[in-house]
Amino acid sequence: MRAVLAVLVLALGATAATAQTYPTRAIRLIVPFPPAGISDLSARLVADALRAKLNQSVIVENKPGANGVIGLKEMLKAEPDGYTLMIGNVGSVVINYAMDANPPFDPMKDMVPIAGTAEYATAMVVNNKTPVTSVQEFIAFAKARPGNLTFGSTGVGALDYLAPELFMRKTGISMVHVPYRGGPAALNDLIGGSIDVLIEVFPVVMEQIKSGAIRGLAVSSPYRLPSIPDVPTFAEAGVSGIELTGWLGVYGPPGMPNPIREQLGAAIVEVVKQPDIQSKFRAIGFEPTGLGVKAFAELHASEMRRWTAFMTETGLRK
Repeated sequence: MRAVLAVLVLALGATAATAQTYPTRAIRLIVPFPPAGISDLSARLVADALRAKLNQSVIVENKPGANGVIGLKEMLKAEPDGYTLMIGNVGSVVINYAMDANPPFDPMKDMVPIAGTAEYATAMVVNNKTPVTSVQEFIAFAKARPGNLTFGSTGVGALDYLAPELFMRKTGISMVHVPYRGGPAALNDLIGGSIDVLIEVFPVVMEQIKSGAIRGLAVSSPYRLPSIPDVPTFAEAGVSGIELTGWLGVYGPPGMPNPIREQLGAAIVEVVKQPDIQSKFRAIGFEPTGLGVKAFAELHASEMRRWTAFMTETGLRK
């Protein structure tokens, strides 16, 4: 028994010593999407801040493909030593899983939540020529034209698809879905008048709302967004139950030592809460969160329950 206790003490001591000296070399931060997307922009802000905080290189690597699964698999096969991390978002980590009855990974077992970095709302927007200036006016406009209006999205299961689905369920209106390869393409068609409405992730439409190129009717966050304070939330606009925010955070592979996880989580929270980093996040349409290990793990688990139930209820889980 003494021998077993001695081994445990040595192992715990080695883990603590590793955490005290971590990091001693460059950290790899995988982004499972192409450069210049919302996950990539967030990752680079965090990586730049962590370099200064940890006095060590943090190298961003884009590993796009299979809607985030290729980058995820790259992270999962890495040594759980804190030197390979990944930026995950609600779409790739949670919604992909919730839609797939036979998923290629289990986010509750295969992934280690480390810290939440930012969140982003969706915004309901229309062409300036559309004769509505509020959500209630749009509902009346749509009900007078059942099944004739169109909404764009980047695909079934994406936030810009789920938000209109929720909106139609809550209001009883019917619209036709038009899929696009990306948010900017859908936005261009909205401005050109080819589609009637978008409920798009805010970073994609932020500048056009601010410039007046399109009309913002509501946002899906539980609070008004600082950059467009005149645009109400859906609840304020009279439609409850459409609180929908995407989020991003840092994950590690299974088996990561808890001391390193806690150290990384605390460092990420600290840099995200720096005023200059918060300003940079807001400049590209994000709200910084800075959730530590416990809070981010709880968010991860609650979102898994929420979206798995939703996909099952709506028949989208297949």
